[in-house]
Amino acid sequence: MKNLFNLFLTCLVSIQVLQAQVPKKIVVEHFTNTNCSVCASRNPGFYTNFNNQNNVIHLAIHPSSPYASCVLSKHNAAENDGRTNYYGIYGATPRIVIQGVVVSSGSNYSSATIFTPYLDQTSPASIKIYQTKYGKDSIHSRIVVKTEASHTLTSLRLFVALVEDTLNYTGSNGEPSHFDVFRKSLTGTSGVTVTLPSKVGDSLVYNFSSAANGVWNFSRIYTLAILQDAATKSVIQSENIATKINKVATSLQNTLPNDLYSNIYFYEHTIFVDIEKIHEHLNFEIYDISGRKILEKNIESNREQLNVASMSPGVYLYLIKSDNGFIKTGKILIN
Repeated sequence: MKNLFNLFLTCLVSIQVLQAQVPKKIVVEHFTNTNCSVCASRNPGFYTNFNNQNNVIHLAIHPSSPYASCVLSKHNAAENDGRTNYYGIYGATPRIVIQGVVVSSGSNYSSATIFTPYLDQTSPASIKIYQTKYGKDSIHSRIVVKTEASHTLTSLRLFVALVEDTLNYTGSNGEPSHFDVFRKSLTGTSGVTVTLPSKVGDSLVYNFSSAANGVWNFSRIYTLAILQDAATKSVIQSENIATKINKVATSLQNTLPNDLYSNIYFYEHTIFVDIEKIHEHLNFEIYDISGRKILEKNIESNREQLNVASMSPGVYLYLIKSDNGFIKTGKILIN
């Protein structure tokens, strides 16, 4: 009986530790080039595959080899190459790295199985990003890394980047649109050293500021963060503040005017709805996964706040619509 009780106690403790863990987001780093014909043939299948995944973060990096004339590479060749060399894959495109693991160039990037090993994993760390833009001149990014569960992690690195969510440019390979384009690192391409607190609930806070670049569409710039094991490069946690939600191919759903940029995010029992330009009357609605409308609010200013303290944690759908029939949809996690 005593052994049975000890077994039960051990299982109970294990369950409590497991419950303290948080979902680990998947991040795929995509090394491509606008002059690469092989990229043009393989990228559409990859993007379709990526778009069918839930809660996956994407970052497109444009190394200078084998096509140094790529405009997106030349904009910041040193850091595009630096992140490529970080994984030791400089010299050929396209390549992908999922959760810090280099995927074989011979793999089928169109197959969902490339993501399968990384599904439904948890992490003892969470990342939250708070981003503030000052006009069209500069951006401030606040990164909070929090210990959510007991862990044995030691040497970690935090990589933080500014990313442009959609960029229209046709290179020699014929690809007209590019997504989640790496523009600038705020930490260096291998990241800064991080020691994750051992005490559950403790946090580390990092603040970064950057001037805007005239080449960027500043309204589409957002912050991305990746926490990795310094030795193995395995991803511990990742996060971004992008709210385009189209993840590449849902542009048919996102039919609001092109210059209307929205930023929808959750923080401390509140959903923030930021709209850069308001052309007409807009309405914001939240639905649960069964399709039941939970709440709605008229958008009357560039920033609206909705208190959702009474809502249960989970994934919800949001919808922004106008009187003229424009609609934009997406998902938001309330935790």
